[in-house]
Order: sequence, then structure tokens, then C-alpha cells
Amino acid sequence: MGKKIKMRYPIYLKDFKCIGGECEDTCCVGWDVDIDKITFKQYYKVQDKEMKKLFQKNAYNNEYYYSEDVDYGKMKLKKGKVCPFLDENKYCIIYSKLGEEYLSNVCTSFPRITNKINGYYEMSLDVACPEAARILLLRKEGIGFKESEETLGKHILSSCIDTNYKEFRDSPVRYLKEIRDFSIKIIKSREFDLSERLFILGDFLEKLEEKFSCNYKEIIKFINGYKISLSDNSYKKDEKNYTFEVSFFKKMIDDLNVFKEVDSNFFKEYTKEIIEGFNISKENTISTYSERYKKGFNLYYKEFIENNSYIFENYLVNFIYKNLFPFSETESVFDGYIMLLIRYSFIRFYLIGIFLFNKETYSPDSVARFIQVFSKTIEHHKTYLVDVLEYVKENNLDNMEFGKKIL
Repeated sequence: MGKKIKMRYPIYLKDFKCIGGECEDTCCVGWDVDIDKITFKQYYKVQDKEMKKLFQKNAYNNEYYYSEDVDYGKMKLKKGKVCPFLDENKYCIIYSKLGEEYLSNVCTSFPRITNKINGYYEMSLDVACPEAARILLLRKEGIGFKESEETLGKHILSSCIDTNYKEFRDSPVRYLKEIRDFSIKIIKSREFDLSERLFILGDFLEKLEEKFSCNYKEIIKFINGYKISLSDNSYKKDEKNYTFEVSFFKKMIDDLNVFKEVDSNFFKEYTKEIIEGFNISKENTISTYSERYKKGFNLYYKEFIENNSYIFENYLVNFIYKNLFPFSETESVFDGYIMLLIRYSFIRFYLIGIFLFNKETYSPDSVARFIQVFSKTIEHHKTYLVDVLEYVKENNLDNMEFGKKIL
């Protein structure tokens, strides 16, 4: 029996079980399949002659690996980025013929994400997996957390941080847990609608970043004293800038170059729907798209979000916890906020276009499915989000005025 470790995790984690061949968007298609060194060496020692031949043909050394525990080797993918060990029923033949111990760290772990923070192993699920998306996004009661001592199986550490180390003494990262916990508290404050919560989060982080520039010793006092409210009336949700929002996200879609550079056929189909839903063409202008967007927002999305805001709350809470928010992009807490807001608003932009195309709102299950496809495409793109943040900073959009425009 393995050694027990201190673990922290969302309660939904225990509900997850891979559904294998029944999965509508298998994790064996659409991205690189990495092999850790121990598993890679195992492949060349198997007794099964047929499997050994397949390994010799399809598994190769990655001379540019960054970690022996992750990508020491890779699989030669088939057309459409399909793993060569996926059978016609979408089951892994490595698992079925040799057993789980022959799966790489990546294949064993996904969609489980593991971070080690101040001695605790923090577990969560990646919403890029369809079954994980359903389990965590569709919890009407929201996401709660639990701590326990358990044994830990095969895993990959995404991050390992001890905020008590000297290197973080004068760094915002020193207060990672306190800031993240309070950010989750804001997003779960259901007495406010979701846009209001996101505005409050931005206000909190903007003021917090100002504190970092003058006095680190006041941070805990500031967090404990911050009142979750909209008392200053600086956010008016009816003053929505549809033209700016449409212009920004149309550029984001153009930069993504969906039909040439995205592998996911599911995401391509969704993109076709929004192009038709917004009636995007060379003849039409941004003002035309803006009118369509406004119509979709008021006709379909507004009612959907009022009745199902828990889906987006869960998406945001899971992201904040899993990605060590607000340090998910850089050591600037506000960079983390702006990119979180862009993700949320980009999802909303797509959903409104999809609703317009279908002339009706989707079910919660269908929206969870879209968020899964979106996350698998966007979050796992090698450069896209880095490029977006660079564009935002180059154009001085990393501020609350920009945030209010896309809320």
C-alpha cells in the first residue's frame, strides 16, 4: 500500500469514472499523446510480440522533451491526430491487452489535474473531458471542497509551490491560497448575478494589485476587510457595449483561424453555426453583427443565464481552483482576471451565435458539451492564449474599462 498524503479536492472528484468507448470526444484524438520515460522503457520489454511490434512502429523518443515524467516519448499519430492504439470501438488496446500499468502518466492521469500547494496535493478535473464536464458543470448546488488523507496513484504534477519559501517573501504568489479562496467566495456569492460577481472580482483584484505595489504586509488585512458588494454603483449592467464586444471576439475568431489550424471537427461545426447565426459575411458590418448579438443576448441568452447561471459559476470556480488563479497567466493578479473574463465572455459569444443559428436555447447538457469542446480547443492550444494576452497588453486593454465592456 502506498504512503498516505494530504489531499484537497472538489467533492465532485469522487463521482468521476472514465466511460471509455462511450465517450463522444475521446481524449485519444485531437492532441499529442505523451509517454513518460518509465512507461516508454516498458513498451520495449513487453512479451506480447504483436504489441511490441506496434510499439516499435508507433512510439518514438522525443528529443525535445521537457520532463522525463511527461513527454520523454511520443506516439506517431494517425490522420486526424488519432492515437494508433485506439481501436474501432474507441477503446485503448494498450489498456485492454496489457493493463493500466502500461498506460503513460498522461493517459492514466487525464482528466485529473494535480497541483501540490504547501504540502497538499490538490486534485481536480479538466473540463476538456466530456464526462468531467457533465459531472462538474451540471451541479446545481455548486462546487464544494474537502480535505482528507489518501494514497496517490500515477499522476503528473502540474505545479508544485510552497508559498512559505524565501523566494516568495516579496511576491504576490505568497498569498496564492488566500487570494484564490476569496476569489472563489466572490464567484459563489449567488445574491449577485454572474456579471456582477465578475465585476466585483475585478474590483477586488485591481485594488489588491495596488496594495502589492505599496505594502505586502497589508495584504491579509485587505482581503479580510474587503466587502463583497456593489455599493459604489460603478457597474451598470444595462450599459452593455455590444459593438466593442462583437468586434473584439470576431478578431479573436479570425486570429484562431479555426478552419485551417484547429483540429476539432466539433469546434469547426460550432464556428460554422455562429458565422451563420451572426450572419457574418463580407457584405455585412460590425454594426450588423452587433444588432444580431444584441438580439440573441436578449432573446435567448439572458433567460438561459438567469435560470442556469450555476453552469458558468461552476466553470469559473473549477478554473480558479485548478489553474492557481489569479496566477494562471503571470505573477500579475490582474492578468489572470482579464484572461478569465475573456474566456467566460468568449464562451458567451459563441453560445449566443449558436442560439441564433438554432433559433432556440440549448439544454444545460448541450451547453456543458459546448464548454467542453471550447476548453479542449482553446485551453490546450499551444500558443493562442499567450498571443491573446500579448494583444491585450499591447493595446492597453488590461484594465477595468475593458473588463466592463465585455462583461
